[in-house]
Amino acid sequence: MPELPEVEYARRQLQRWLGGATITTAVVHDARLLHAGTARRAEHALVGRRIGTVERRGKWLRMPLDEGVAFSHLGMTGKWTLAKDEAPLRFERLRLDVVKGRVHRSVRYLDPRLFGTFAVGGKDLPVWDALGPDPLHDGIDVDRLVEKLARKSVAIKPALLDQTLLAGVGNIQATDALFLARVDPRRPSSSLSRTELTAIARGIDTSIRRTLAHESGPQITYVEEAGADNPFLVYGRGGEPCPRCGTKLVRVTQAGRTTVYCRHCQAGERRGSRPRR
Repeated sequence: MPELPEVEYARRQLQRWLGGATITTAVVHDARLLHAGTARRAEHALVGRRIGTVERRGKWLRMPLDEGVAFSHLGMTGKWTLAKDEAPLRFERLRLDVVKGRVHRSVRYLDPRLFGTFAVGGKDLPVWDALGPDPLHDGIDVDRLVEKLARKSVAIKPALLDQTLLAGVGNIQATDALFLARVDPRRPSSSLSRTELTAIARGIDTSIRRTLAHESGPQITYVEEAGADNPFLVYGRGGEPCPRCGTKLVRVTQAGRTTVYCRHCQAGERRGSRPRR
């Protein structure tokens, strides 16, 4: 599932392909992709529009137009890719043909499971404005984390998935960040000290940058895809030896999501006192 690093990689690609270009053709193959409205209305709103600088906040992509704005969320399996010929690609849901100077490109949105979203309109989506700080662009304010988590009894792993707390952190990044910080993912958020939250912030930053450095090629490859390698430290590695101490990694379920951690490296009190400032 795409998280901040994968969506940032998509943003960089879209900026190269679409930034400053004019849309000559727009084809919505499946209206279920749209946040609202009809395929015909979306196509009409896109054709002839010039795209500005492609932006990202958390897991959302924003494409300002000379009239209006477009948004893209990749859902669980969405990808943007550059097509080499006219033929529709497998799982293609949206096509944007553009021209920039003398260069013509055909950019396609693919989504096998169709959990992604595309929106075009005259103003920003409310969800965009509701997102919390972006760790890559805004950094992580530890004082804000201390304030937001001080009264939360929910375990720290699910707490980190709240997009109003930190935009773009998902199951993968939270799992690896907690491993890097040596924090038990089951710990109540309110039990964490400022020192531990600082370590988690560093872990999130490190995990995001490591994942970005691993990305390459014309489109994103997700770890869940058949044949894909797993570049993560502990995510998806339940039952394997801990890369730090060799202890068998444990797999548990938290808030419907799989968590993997090391009982030895991430040992700590699960219930406990107020955070130590």
